[in-house]
Amino acid sequence: MGAANEKSSDLSTFDQPKSIKNSRYGHDKNIPICSTNKSLQNSYTRSPCAPKSPRFVENVILIWLDASLENITEATQKSLNQIRRLTHIVKTFSDVDKCVKFIESIEDEKIFLIVSGSFGPQITPIIENYNQVYSIFLYCGNKANHEQWVKQYKKIRTIHTQLKELCETVKYHIAQYDKGLTSISVFPSSTNVELNEFNKEFIYLQVMKAILIEIRFDKKFRKDFMNYSRPFYLGNDFQMNLIDTFYENYDLHSPIWWYTRKCCLYGMLRKAFYKNDMEIMFKLAFFIRDLHRDIKKSYSDVHTHQRHPISVYRTTRMTLDEFTNIEKNYDGFIAFNDFLLTTLERSMALRFGNLIRIEPNAVGVIFKIVIDPITSSVPFISLNNLSYLSNTEGEILFSMNTLFRVEEIVKVNDRLYEIQLAPVNKKDKLIKSLLGCVQRLTTGVPGWYKLTKILMDANEYDQAEAVYKYVLSQANDNQLAERAYVQHQLGYIEEMRNNFPAAINNYQQSVDICLKTLPRDHPNLLATYINLASAYRKQGDYQKAWDSNQTALQILLQPHDPNTIVQQNNTAALYQEQKKYSEAQNIYEKSIQTILLDFPSHQTLLADTYHDLAGLFYSMKDYTKAISNYEKTIAIEEKFTPPYSPALASAYYNLATAYEGLQDNKKAVKNAENAVEIARLTFGNEHSETQQYTNYLQQIKKLSR
Repeated sequence: MGAANEKSSDLSTFDQPKSIKNSRYGHDKNIPICSTNKSLQNSYTRSPCAPKSPRFVENVILIWLDASLENITEATQKSLNQIRRLTHIVKTFSDVDKCVKFIESIEDEKIFLIVSGSFGPQITPIIENYNQVYSIFLYCGNKANHEQWVKQYKKIRTIHTQLKELCETVKYHIAQYDKGLTSISVFPSSTNVELNEFNKEFIYLQVMKAILIEIRFDKKFRKDFMNYSRPFYLGNDFQMNLIDTFYENYDLHSPIWWYTRKCCLYGMLRKAFYKNDMEIMFKLAFFIRDLHRDIKKSYSDVHTHQRHPISVYRTTRMTLDEFTNIEKNYDGFIAFNDFLLTTLERSMALRFGNLIRIEPNAVGVIFKIVIDPITSSVPFISLNNLSYLSNTEGEILFSMNTLFRVEEIVKVNDRLYEIQLAPVNKKDKLIKSLLGCVQRLTTGVPGWYKLTKILMDANEYDQAEAVYKYVLSQANDNQLAERAYVQHQLGYIEEMRNNFPAAINNYQQSVDICLKTLPRDHPNLLATYINLASAYRKQGDYQKAWDSNQTALQILLQPHDPNTIVQQNNTAALYQEQKKYSEAQNIYEKSIQTILLDFPSHQTLLADTYHDLAGLFYSMKDYTKAISNYEKTIAIEEKFTPPYSPALASAYYNLATAYEGLQDNKKAVKNAENAVEIARLTFGNEHSETQQYTNYLQQIKKLSR
């Protein structure tokens, strides 16, 4: 691989544990009797045929909609060249319908729209309420013709007849929007120091920093970045030239100099942190590492001369909900995930805050950070004489992923607040606990696999997939063990999405790679055969599932290995799919007895088996026995799993469906409420798992009235 670990790790014996489908990420779910949709819903389903949003690598897209763009004249081309200099990604349209369709496809970016006077009245009523549309600018020949109708649309900022004035205004608004973006994580002082919704982004970035220290980067990574980024800036000759300049002249300037140049590199880095976009982070990993080291080195060189505390300020734009979350966690912690640019001038921060607070649905927040250079260990550097720009007097840049304690929240004005923060020392109890959590989760795991392990444990499959694909792209043909391992993990991710053909394809690739050097019954193939059987079964290909199961059983030489129980249960699931209920029940009950007698410490396996048996009774419409076994599952999981786990949520959900089967809707509601509460704490309100449970709860509440 191009990125070599300084401490090498041997993957040739598959010492990395491979994911085997089990309950840790949630049990299979019953189809509720009240559901009108009889297709089984899984929390990680993503249709492989679903259309994807277009991919962009920055937070802002500028669109110019004008009929003159259909047949571009020399004059129009000159205007377009000037507009392309306003921001890095510019799209042009000469048709309203095509423009609207493009806007509707955007999910993660904000759109700034320049529209002609003739198209403005057509498109504005359609897109005014779209969240992705941030600002609209009218570019016309006669300002007076539009001054009345535009008053009903808040997102129309200005009307212009002169291109120079338009460009200055648009550039200013885009800069103000970017200036107000801040990627933060907020968590209470009493947070449980395990991976959870409060601290996960902070932990991901802590792991990322630890990985970057381990990895060596060479010029090849700059070449990869150049090849990756160029397609996103086609048509923008200025940015394309800057990408080439960055590649050729990178070593001539410091990382701080390149960062403050605010070219596409800066925009991509902002997007990576603001949206936690792992793909962009990997492409910029070499630069993130260099910029962090540059700040840390410069800090070490100069901080000994600074003896007095200083106060710096960062103003950001928040929604009311985001600000309320900070208020709820008063005396808690805030982590700035990005490289944090601040100013020594409070008046400048206050002026920007007053601009934000008059925006619709926005709250202006001024973070005041008091730094004592003698006691603080947070690396920062003054940009004086280090920046590409000349107007950086009084600007202070902090390294990524800095953590602060909330000390005071003061209301400055209507929808404008000042929050005083203090750095958290490395010896702080919470810091030590969080870093201890990282160490526990990743002990013995090399390089990028530290991050994939945490992402998989947190059910962040899209992010984990991006890491695995990056690792695979860096692996050479001779690294068979590592390639086989990654293909297996990619198969597992697709299985969790219910994309079984893709899962099977990845698992089979893993097997094929292994068989180049290993016999068919080698233990390293066990996990992949187990999962192949699972994926084939879910796809309805029972013969291939049976064959994969038998191959896995042949590998299990010890008759009472716990994996034998997993295989027995897989066989029972095959019988259940074919409605051979008595054969399935017999196997499940034997598995339970074996676990109780031979593996009493394997409580999660026991819970899984009780749950599988409960699911069998549910299929048989024997709801009383289903309830009994679901309750046994929950009793074990409440004792031996984390308090907010996907497995516990899905067990409560399935228990609710069983009570529904008995027409005991009150108990169904109670258990569905438990499932919803756990899912919200585990995944958040917007996750598909939470929404599935919430929809069911609403349905069953209607029946219980």
